[in-house]
Amino acid sequence: MSATGVAATMRLVNPLGFPDKVQNALAARLKSLEGKTIGMIDNIKPNAGLFLSYIEEMLKTDHPTVQFYKVRKNFTSSRLIADQLVGKVQGVVNAWGD
Repeated sequence: MSATGVAATMRLVNPLGFPDKVQNALAARLKSLEGKTIGMIDNIKPNAGLFLSYIEEMLKTDHPTVQFYKVRKNFTSSRLIADQLVGKVQGVVNAWGD
């Protein structure tokens, strides 16, 4: 009963939802980085750019012909970031986390 004495109904909603299950296969591992372009996604978290710079430096030491294509995420969907890399890179390093 509500404060006014009228019976009230309550509708419960499951916040988890039921998303469609989509299975995607992982991309094949690159046989070599030589001559490849690697996408670097900075997700604007603290030190993400520093992390990517360190990874780039390490990769260049062992693979001097590797090139890098860097993008910086803003507050939009990650799909838009991935779309910027399609056809330009053969691999991706994505810095994310808290």
